[in-house]
Amino acid sequence: MSLDKIKNLLDKKNFDFHFIETVNSTMTEVKKLILNRNICLMANEQKNGFGRRGTTWESPKNNVYFSILSKNILPIENHFLNNAFITNMICSVIENICNVKTQIKWPNDILINKEKISGIISEIFTINNDKYINTGFGVNIVSSPKIENYPTTNINKYNKEINNFYFVYQVMEEYFKNFKQLQNNHQKIMTEYKSRLLYLGKNINLKIDEQNIKRGIFHNLNPDGSITIKNNVNFENIYNARII
Repeated sequence: MSLDKIKNLLDKKNFDFHFIETVNSTMTEVKKLILNRNICLMANEQKNGFGRRGTTWESPKNNVYFSILSKNILPIENHFLNNAFITNMICSVIENICNVKTQIKWPNDILINKEKISGIISEIFTINNDKYINTGFGVNIVSSPKIENYPTTNINKYNKEINNFYFVYQVMEEYFKNFKQLQNNHQKIMTEYKSRLLYLGKNINLKIDEQNIKRGIFHNLNPDGSITIKNNVNFENIYNARII
C-alpha cells in the first residue's frame, strides 16, 4: 500500500490528503493547513500526542497517527455519533485483519483482550461561521507504549503483514462505504458501538477527578456520549470521567 493510493481514495471523496513524517500532534497540525476541502492528515511519528484531558500518548514511528477535519453534519449535542462511527470503522478493520473481537472502553479506547490498541478524540470548532469537527485517532501497529496498570498491544502481534499505510487505507475505505450512517442511520451506529462496549450492564467505578469516584451499574450509553449509571437511589448521567 502506498501514499498515492490513499491520496487517490480521499481525492475522489473531496478530501485533501497530507502526509508529514513528524508532527507535534496531528490534531493541532491539521488546523494549520489551508482548508479548501475536507482534510485528512497522517503522520509517521508524533512528538506531543495527547488524549482526553490532555493526557500524553507515546507516539513512535510507524504506528497510525491520523486526523480527519471535516464540516460537521450533526447537531452539536450529538457530535459523539461521529466518534462512535469512526470507532466502529476502526474496530471493524482490526477485527477483519487480526481475526479478533474488539472491545470499546468508554469513552475513547479500543481494546483487544482488555489491552489497549487504539484511542480516538475529537473537537468541534468554528471557521468563518461554519462548524467543523476534528477527529484524531491513533492505532498501535508495530509497537505499543508501556503504561502502568493499563496493558497495551499492537496489530503486528496478530498480523505481521500490516503496516500503517495499509491500515489507514482500509479504515478510510470503510469510512466512505458506510458514511450514509452518519446522515440517516444513527441507531445503527449506536447499536454497533454498544455491541462492543465493555462493562455495559455491569458494576463500574468511575473516576471523576482525583477526589471523586462514583460507583454504580453501567446502565446505558446516550447519543451525546454520556453514560447513565444506576445506583441504589437513582440514575445519573456522567459526561466526563474514566472507568477504573
